[in-house]
Amino acid sequence: MDKEILLTEFAKVINSDRYQYTESDVYLMEGLEDQEAIFDMYFRKTEDGGFAVVCGVQEVLNLIKTLNDTSEDEKRKYFSKIIKEQHLLDYLIKMKFTGDVYALRDGEIAYPNEPVITIKAPLIQAKILETPILNTMNLQMAVATKASRVTRAADPIGVSAFGTRRAHGFDSAVLGNKAAYIGGCSSHSNIITEYKYGIPSIGTMAHSYVQTFGIGRDSEKRAFEVFIKHRRERENNTLILLIDTYNTLGMGIKNAIEAFKEGGIDDNYKGTYGIRIDSGDLAYLSKKCRKELDNAGMKKAKIILTSSLNEELIRSLKEQGACVDSFGVGDAIATSKSNPCFGGVYKIVQINGDPVIKLSEDVFKISNPGFKEVYRIYDSLGSAYADLITLVEKDEDKSTILENKDLTIIDEKYDFKSSLLKSGEYTAEKITLQYVKNGILTENYDKILDVESSRNYYIENLNNMSEERKRLVNPHKYKVDLSKDLLELKYSLIKKIKSQISK
Repeated sequence: MDKEILLTEFAKVINSDRYQYTESDVYLMEGLEDQEAIFDMYFRKTEDGGFAVVCGVQEVLNLIKTLNDTSEDEKRKYFSKIIKEQHLLDYLIKMKFTGDVYALRDGEIAYPNEPVITIKAPLIQAKILETPILNTMNLQMAVATKASRVTRAADPIGVSAFGTRRAHGFDSAVLGNKAAYIGGCSSHSNIITEYKYGIPSIGTMAHSYVQTFGIGRDSEKRAFEVFIKHRRERENNTLILLIDTYNTLGMGIKNAIEAFKEGGIDDNYKGTYGIRIDSGDLAYLSKKCRKELDNAGMKKAKIILTSSLNEELIRSLKEQGACVDSFGVGDAIATSKSNPCFGGVYKIVQINGDPVIKLSEDVFKISNPGFKEVYRIYDSLGSAYADLITLVEKDEDKSTILENKDLTIIDEKYDFKSSLLKSGEYTAEKITLQYVKNGILTENYDKILDVESSRNYYIENLNNMSEERKRLVNPHKYKVDLSKDLLELKYSLIKKIKSQISK
């Protein structure tokens, strides 16, 4: 790998908050650096009280790979400029990741408080990954989850992610478009996302293209004619004309129809053709334009609607009977505009084999202790019914699942709420997978390199969910419960701490 590229990638590995290195200095001075630590990355809530879409695991694994592939000389170039303690500098230059990584895969549907990523490694190795992991996961999960909301609102109409220009920087644009695609978008517009991940980008024209041909009716028509002339035989054969630069109904749609006819484009055209409307009353204008196109014999002409759309506006347009074949959504997805901070956290849950817990005056901030994994339980029809978080090691409920015995699911907050799943009437799947073992990537890593596969995995899981749980407003609560052994461990630690609190 080119050294400059490697250095750029390594910068992402140490893109940290200072306290992680301050703490690491203390650990090193106290001889604690080799203690086995387990950290969980998870989130506490979502915008709608429902689920999130996992995205970013591939990049987290790439961070670890970069850390291990970077030479000591290259590490020295970076660390020597920011680390002044010689003993810590010497340690970091030689350090490689030797631990394990467990995670839900990209495209997985996840719920609050489930461990999305679990790092099991020597203490300093696990500690310095905190900010890089959160920086990576919070961005991509915010965008993928927002894309899920928008595409669910639009379904069955497709959504294109058009938010590159509104994204918060280069990485945000590139990774955000990838995340939007995994979260259900049918296409995107970013060429670097295409270059890096192989997902074809799309795009036709902007208002400035029309304006370069002058002002008014004749100039707009000329812009359309030239576009059709030079693009009709190009790759993808897509001819979408932007018709609202001057006047949608009085000029744009008429010019578009004339340009299509004179250019020999009609319903026999092998590619895709149609119009895009980017302003005004989209419901009204789309209906009028559909009628104009149909009257002209262009029944296969597509109508694409854009203009600061989000899930609420899309749902409203559908309710109004807007004539639309595709939506283009920009900043609502690219910045997760209505919920821009995803809020993922990274908490230590075990040290040297001893489970630990964080308490808080805010109950929802109390962490779940111990080394954990997640099982998804399906009912007899194959629909996702509940998730169960279990301890990796000895756990009675995990044994019950694996042996398909009668299983009782109990709500942690309301222990009087329980569900009995009888033997033979449910199936279970462990959705926590191991991606790194002793610092080496496992075969599971290869499975998430294909973004198309991750997107298909998300859609498959979405289809296994009831309509009530997929709705955007007040979704039906999905059961996510702790195993009996985990619950007992959690409350025993709480009881122990409370007994030591001064009154």
